[in-house]
Amino acid sequence: MALDLQAKANVYVLNGDAPAQTAQVRQVSKTTLPILRDETLAVATQYDFLPKAGQPMGNMSGVAQMGFVIIDTKGIIRVQRADIYFGEHAGQILYILKIL
Repeated sequence: MALDLQAKANVYVLNGDAPAQTAQVRQVSKTTLPILRDETLAVATQYDFLPKAGQPMGNMSGVAQMGFVIIDTKGIIRVQRADIYFGEHAGQILYILKIL
């Protein structure tokens, strides 16, 4: 499913953790996509993806929210979803891309 998603869009997984924790991120999220490091959380901050009250991980600080953001070709955020198991939900992301 991840390959189908990559065929339709540029797909990036960002992680603020140290490289040693990448395996844990893969295991929890169930993703097979490449993981890029966002050590300073600059990208997570830019796309308003830091934890918020009432969302998964909402009481944590110094980490990015697990989930996904879909940005159109004009740079506009079309969908932003907190989703710990985003890797398992690649089919949902594909569906969202189709209806946009």
